[in-house]
Amino acid sequence: MEIVCLDMEGTLTPEIWEQVASNTGIESLNKTTRDIPNYSELMDYRLDIMDEHKITLADIQEAVDQLELLPGALDFLNNVRKNFQIVILSDTFHEFASPLMKKLGYPLLLCHSLTVSKDNRVLDYHLRNKEAKKQAIKGFQAMGYRCFAAGDSYNDIQMFEVAEKGFFINAPSKISNSYPEITAFDNYNDLENAFKEHSIFTS
Repeated sequence: MEIVCLDMEGTLTPEIWEQVASNTGIESLNKTTRDIPNYSELMDYRLDIMDEHKITLADIQEAVDQLELLPGALDFLNNVRKNFQIVILSDTFHEFASPLMKKLGYPLLLCHSLTVSKDNRVLDYHLRNKEAKKQAIKGFQAMGYRCFAAGDSYNDIQMFEVAEKGFFINAPSKISNSYPEITAFDNYNDLENAFKEHSIFTS
């Protein structure tokens, strides 16, 4: 059995925090792991901004509700499901990912969680592991699964380090060019074909 492990934001969906930035007019919330690779540092930065501007969980959930999948993402997932199991390994949070999971057909999502106050303020975040994506793949492999991985940013490199094969999809050139050993794609058809080519079951 083989599992395809996919990042979510930038890979299958737009970036949630960029929509929050657009809704609130707070330009500094546009930063993602493409800008600040260390996720804990990025979240500390976001929490400070949210506290300063009194942004609530409801504000983030409203932004998530407005997002649509990237063009072709659902067809891609449905096609990949014909030959592989799928899991979404994301640095998002369960508290606001549900609308996107519905649009993606409810794949398995492994992500992080938040501490939220009674007045709907985000107080803290809880990472499953500092290298949660890598640890998830290593866990699957320990159970005898082969894993492929795809993502668009620095925080996906940890998946590529341990997966049987990893690929960039929709990655900015400044990121993909920094890792020339990782094959980069800009469309889902080529990525799906790459999974099949490296599969021991479908190739």
